[in-house]
Amino acid sequence: MNIYDIAKEAGVSPATVSRVINGNKNVREETRRKVLEVIKENNYAPSSVARNLSIGESQNIAFIVPDVENPFFSKVLQGITDKASEFNYNVFMFGTKEDSEREHRILESLKAELIKGLIIIPVSEIDKETAFRLKNFEKAGIPVVLLDRDIKGSSFDGVFSEDIQGAFEAVECLINEGHRKIAIISGPDTSRPGHDRVEGYKMALTSHQIPINEDYIVNGKFLEEESYNAIKTLMELEDPPTAVFSSNNMTTLGCLRYLKENGMKLVEDISLVGFDDIKELEYTDINLTVVARPVYEMGKEVMELLERRFRYKQEGDKQKVVTRRNYVKTWLIKRGSEKYKKFQEGNINE
Repeated sequence: MNIYDIAKEAGVSPATVSRVINGNKNVREETRRKVLEVIKENNYAPSSVARNLSIGESQNIAFIVPDVENPFFSKVLQGITDKASEFNYNVFMFGTKEDSEREHRILESLKAELIKGLIIIPVSEIDKETAFRLKNFEKAGIPVVLLDRDIKGSSFDGVFSEDIQGAFEAVECLINEGHRKIAIISGPDTSRPGHDRVEGYKMALTSHQIPINEDYIVNGKFLEEESYNAIKTLMELEDPPTAVFSSNNMTTLGCLRYLKENGMKLVEDISLVGFDDIKELEYTDINLTVVARPVYEMGKEVMELLERRFRYKQEGDKQKVVTRRNYVKTWLIKRGSEKYKKFQEGNINE
């Protein structure tokens, strides 16, 4: 049954049924009882979508991510949904596969949906089309909050991590172990984490007077397959690196797959430090040194920023909304994969 069937059986208008369902007091008690009786007799359960449409509101939050397979985004989603449940919001995740055109299509489709707010990890910080669409959401009264990645020149709220410092500490850790030939498998240079982590890598080398070898900088696009090919390129160099800094967890997985398929072992054949911890490695014999950050808390914090925007929207012009851009700290977890076996054997010039 639908709202029109209920109205017909109760002998009232669909608008009256809608008012009863939504608890509107502007309904006579006798009419209210009649409508509720019909609803009970027919086990009618109004959908949340229909109810939202009837009152012009929504409890739905859209969360757009570059890669749904990446465990980082799953952990972030957990933080978002746990916080969202406190306000009875529903969170729906969409994956762009690091594809700007796909991102545009998702944003276009969301225009036809009734959403309350939008959290997005954009593919590119210089994509004018995405920036234009996000600004239109804001103009339509749908708040937008960024996570992990930025949009250049925008004034959106956002939650980010201190990627430059994290990358610096990862590479310096390798240098302190005696490595001098250190490579990086980077992410897209059009994303904040992509270029910031390369910047941290270069800063660490420069601060220790180690020349930057452009052959040791290979783009893995933050994707497993591309990163697999990236480390393959590095290992096939005439003068391969002794250590690799992988710029995200999907990059790390691509590296580990390559090492396994080629019978290579961490430390013995190559040292590796990754950005972002991978919980599943706890159940293996792989002890990976990583740059960690409070991923779950980032999810909660971005949802708190969105809720803050909702509150200001309800208060209208009573409060001036000031852009909030929050940064979380990273830290290094050493588990041994940064060690340099040749250095331990005394060959520090290798």
